[in-house]
Amino acid sequence: MRIKLSFNRRLGLPMLLIVRLTGVLFLLGFSRWLFYIFNVKSFDHLNVFELLRLMFIGIRFDLAAVSIANMPIILLLTIPFAFRYNWLYQKITNSLFVIINTVLIALNLVDVVFFRYIAKRTTSEIFEFFGNNNENTGLLLLRFASDFWYMLLILMLFVWALIKLTMRFISSSPVTIRTRRWYIQQTVIFLIFTVLTVVFARGGLQLKPISLIAAAKYTDSKNIPLLINTPFSIIKTFGSKALKEKNYFDEETLKNHFNPEHEILLQNILPDSVSFANRNVVIIILESLSRNYIGYYSGDGRNLTPFLDSILSKSITFEGFANGKRSIEALPSILAGIPSLMNLDYPSSPYINNHLDGLGTLLKKNGYSTAFFHGGNNGSMGFDVFSKIAGFDAYYGRNEYANDKDFDGQWGIYDEKFLQYTANQLNKKQEPFAAGIFTLSSHHPYNLPPGFENTFPQAKNKIEATFSYLDYSLKMFFETASSMPWFKNTVFIITADHTPEGSHNSDDTELWNLYAVPLAFYSPTFVQGLKSEQYGQHIDILPSVAALLNIDPPVFSFGRNLFDTAQSSYAMNYLSGIYQFIKEDKLIIMNEETVLEIYNFKKDPLLKKNLLGTNPENFIEIENFSKGVIQQYHNRMIHNNLHVNKQQTRKP
Repeated sequence: MRIKLSFNRRLGLPMLLIVRLTGVLFLLGFSRWLFYIFNVKSFDHLNVFELLRLMFIGIRFDLAAVSIANMPIILLLTIPFAFRYNWLYQKITNSLFVIINTVLIALNLVDVVFFRYIAKRTTSEIFEFFGNNNENTGLLLLRFASDFWYMLLILMLFVWALIKLTMRFISSSPVTIRTRRWYIQQTVIFLIFTVLTVVFARGGLQLKPISLIAAAKYTDSKNIPLLINTPFSIIKTFGSKALKEKNYFDEETLKNHFNPEHEILLQNILPDSVSFANRNVVIIILESLSRNYIGYYSGDGRNLTPFLDSILSKSITFEGFANGKRSIEALPSILAGIPSLMNLDYPSSPYINNHLDGLGTLLKKNGYSTAFFHGGNNGSMGFDVFSKIAGFDAYYGRNEYANDKDFDGQWGIYDEKFLQYTANQLNKKQEPFAAGIFTLSSHHPYNLPPGFENTFPQAKNKIEATFSYLDYSLKMFFETASSMPWFKNTVFIITADHTPEGSHNSDDTELWNLYAVPLAFYSPTFVQGLKSEQYGQHIDILPSVAALLNIDPPVFSFGRNLFDTAQSSYAMNYLSGIYQFIKEDKLIIMNEETVLEIYNFKKDPLLKKNLLGTNPENFIEIENFSKGVIQQYHNRMIHNNLHVNKQQTRKP
């Protein structure tokens, strides 16, 4: 005996709407499982019960995204008028339903692969990137589509399911319409749908609508990307560009907890006989190179970066941390001491026109000429604009290089060629000069120049091969530069903009390897080498350079002076609406209102034992410090106070 299940294809418009939206909700939930499967290493600490709990709670965030995105459809199909049953009207609403929800699901599928690069859900910043005509976005999209072709197939399956869902169930027109009773009934239905849509869009009946911060109430910060969805992340950051003023402390108490104005700049690491006043400054920012791939830091004997290892062994090095996960977040941190502690990166925020004294501005006041070098398209990531804001007057990019024979086909000029060009341009600069150099070849799609395909047998994959190529390019740059008269009179600061894809995986030794980058100060005239176990971060570079060059304070930075041994080390980051602060051996994780997690970072680097609620007096200092940073950051951004008023001059 065969059992055949049959469903009534013709449904009243209210039920039709419920069926379709439920189908979308199911597809969005299924894409969350894909997100988990493709990024399972990032969440393999979850047991089955916790995983299922997060998947269930995630429905709340899916409901919010589906309700907000489908508001036009809900309005069009519940408005209490008879023209809803017109065949043309139905075709339009059907098409609109498929288009809206294709975009909704496509955005959610983006992070199935993109999460490995940024370790968070995509935010509204994505529109800033695609809105920039200098980013080669069309070519980059084609390359990503080629590399991740299987995601296009998955998206096509989802779109097919949406179309089948739309065509399978169709509306039935009631026999009797245009009666008073019908209009009253339809108005009641319209009001019910309106109320439910608002409630679901707000995430419930609570006082405030749910936000990215709300996700932290249900799970640890590292699980938030699994709990929420990408459309929700984009929607909630799209309208939250403005920061809110904080008043945790009065002004005097605030300065005691944290003050970004550095009134004293001591240099007590190096011998008194060593002076770097008037030295040239060259900051080399390496694309995507984390400490884990550098033998000097990791102890890896494969020699992916033999030249860099040799330079670091002669440098003053720190346990470096980036203050963000993207290149566009690195420049404000490195060149202006401003970390990324909000939903938007600083260059894309409403505060980009604030007055600030960047490193270039600081050094120009002391007689330096300034320049910034990046082999990418001029305007890429806004590097040309922000470097100028930070006081770097001359800019050299792909346009200035003016030879596309060395173009990698995606991002810009291959590192070896552009670094040679950079060395020759620096040779023309008046000393003392300050320069920023940003490499680019060690970036997806990890292309090597022709002839280099089999040059690096120690590399296991394309990513590692580009790191070895970067190391080779650095070697060639230093060989060329060492023959030039400015070389021995130069201090080189070496770091990376952020860590590469996959650095958030939980099989790393420590969770904070997500931000672990090199940070070193090298001088050809001082090569004894000093490996400090102190934390250093991008925002420490500005005050540290000022101290090293004997620049008269005060200077402005949210970081500290690495050359003052009396200052305690700290590091800070912001991801998915959550702040993370390390101070000495403690790590605190919090949102703007509440402390969520506290760990002894030294004893518990994998963050398995949350100490929140145990001996709270032991954590008052780091909590006050963290709130002090947040208050200073918010209020100074809002009130255009990212600088000090005193003019900086070199000490006699």
